[in-house]
Amino acid sequence: MVDVTEQRRIGDPDPGAARLKRKRLLIAAGVALVLAVPGIFYFSGAYDSWQDSRTLADTCRGSVDTSEVKELLGVDRVRGHDIEADHGSSPRAGQLHKCSVGGPDGNASVSVSLDWSGDAAGPLHDFGGFTPYGDVGMATPLKHGWEGVLDEVSGTRNLVAMVNLPCENRRTDARHSSLLVTVQGMGTRSMDGAAQRARFSRMTVKTAQNAAKAWGCTFRAGGVVERVPDSTAHTQVPQGEARGTCAGIKTAVRESATDAKAPIENCYVLAGRGTPQYRISAFYGPFVRALPAQRGYSGGLDPEKPAGNKDGVLWGSAKCPSGGRAMYISTRLPGAADRFDPDGNAEKSALKTFALRSSKRHGCEDLQLP
Repeated sequence: MVDVTEQRRIGDPDPGAARLKRKRLLIAAGVALVLAVPGIFYFSGAYDSWQDSRTLADTCRGSVDTSEVKELLGVDRVRGHDIEADHGSSPRAGQLHKCSVGGPDGNASVSVSLDWSGDAAGPLHDFGGFTPYGDVGMATPLKHGWEGVLDEVSGTRNLVAMVNLPCENRRTDARHSSLLVTVQGMGTRSMDGAAQRARFSRMTVKTAQNAAKAWGCTFRAGGVVERVPDSTAHTQVPQGEARGTCAGIKTAVRESATDAKAPIENCYVLAGRGTPQYRISAFYGPFVRALPAQRGYSGGLDPEKPAGNKDGVLWGSAKCPSGGRAMYISTRLPGAADRFDPDGNAEKSALKTFALRSSKRHGCEDLQLP
């Protein structure tokens, strides 16, 4: 047998050395690749996307629907984080859970607050407060089979929506009989367009559905929210032309569309140059007992009495299919002229007209009025 080394000419490379060199090159390339991949992953934006997805999966137990959030907020990326509940002196939504989803710069976001029915004062506060003497905007129904309402946040172009989900598996638990979901849009781009309002509403009801699964609430879902009624919070309806929540009231009004499942309804009775004289509202479900906790009602409202008139607040009630009583309230607003209704008979008449139509629409009976 001839030794291979004997056949190699002087100056030829050593095969063993060449193999070793290739091996070292392969190892070096592998190390370089291992070191480069994290950098590529980070600087390509893949890391940010992974981190965003991770935060959203943990936010409110993953219940926040983000399918349209980027378009809603006008951002390229969204992240989420949980927020600790506010246990201050004023009732705030989110006693069960609260979280926020928004752009990385923090300039635009939506907050989601979850509460059981026993803590409905917080959602009612965050939706509009409904102080007895305030022009608190309008509660526009989401419709499509949802017990929800939508409105513009006072003094801004942002939106707030609230949905009540009666839990069929918790009917006997008074404090946890329904799940309340409140969504607020802050720093968002223009929300006054029909498409944005519908997008915001869809996100709210989808989030509510996800939250119900996460917190064990079995409920009857509504349909897909394709569009919501137009905002009429600042639109004056001429005398005798009311067709919505103020239908039947003869003076000029501000009103919203009606819906048999709307948990809150508003009607503003106007006078003179469109100045609101009083606000008439209807409250259903868990919001009835939440009313006295709103600022300004202390001592002036007694939900235990089916009808009353105290401290300038008129109220009546009706028994509804849910088993509880709905409340119909009229409060005189700041700047209201006494000459418009000196004896209060016009206000009582408007409350009666409003309550009769609203209670009938919701299937309630045994209407009692002051």
